[in-house]
Amino acid sequence: MSENRKKLLLILLGAIMVYFVGEWTYQNLFVGPIAVREKRQQTYLSRIKKDQKKLKETKKELAILKELQKRSLPSDVEVARSLYQGWLLELVEHVGLTDPNVNSSEPSSKKGLYYSLSFSVRGRGTLEQLVQFLYEFYRAGHLHKVRSIGISPLSKSGQLNLAISIEALSIPGADRADQLTTLTSKRLVSSDLEAYFPIVERNFFAVGGEIDPTDQFFLSAVNRVNGEPEVWFLSRADDRLIKLRRGETFQVGVFSGTLQEIEEADIVVESEGQRWLLTIGDSLSDAYALPPEF
Repeated sequence: MSENRKKLLLILLGAIMVYFVGEWTYQNLFVGPIAVREKRQQTYLSRIKKDQKKLKETKKELAILKELQKRSLPSDVEVARSLYQGWLLELVEHVGLTDPNVNSSEPSSKKGLYYSLSFSVRGRGTLEQLVQFLYEFYRAGHLHKVRSIGISPLSKSGQLNLAISIEALSIPGADRADQLTTLTSKRLVSSDLEAYFPIVERNFFAVGGEIDPTDQFFLSAVNRVNGEPEVWFLSRADDRLIKLRRGETFQVGVFSGTLQEIEEADIVVESEGQRWLLTIGDSLSDAYALPPEF
């Protein structure tokens, strides 16, 4: 092999070594670190987005908590219990219930997050007085709700025996330690008491000397016909079976209603802006007047 050829091969070999060394250096000292930095940057950006989302949710939850604290009973639960029980008693006396009785049970802590206070209201009154009680109750801005209402008509007197179960909450950090909130609530559909008088006019609890047709009109079944829900009413007054579908209207005595909702065993009937709930086996006079927020 000639001397020139050896030199050429050595130069070629050197060039190849320089190329691979340069490629290795480029990949490991430049491309690799840049890729690592970019991946790390994406990880940081992802974490920042998650943290921003959590911060936004936390701010929202804090705003909700702040609003709840404004409506909470006082943070001192014994003071809260006494003041709220007094407020209930004033409300009962204001609407004029007979033989009122307002009791409370011991506050119970809910995992240290808040206290639940239970109250019971008993008395006798008319449906109009009950409507007024519920109107004033839901108009108040307290953090409270009615858990259940027991209603028993008193024969031919127009009076009702009432048993109302109520729950109110006391949240730590409430902005008042020794007084109830003066805020009002926006839960009512209408701020005008007269808007709820149709409930009184359609008094299904009234007891009279004549047979009320609504007492003889029973929800007997909820079926599916051709895939569509269908409600069956049995009129025992004349032994008729009435079949209705959603949106259809019917007349029973002076009551006129429209079938609004159909569930598995329950239906909702709308009459003059008021919604009534019936369950299979109930007569129309057993209908439960739904509060405006339902």
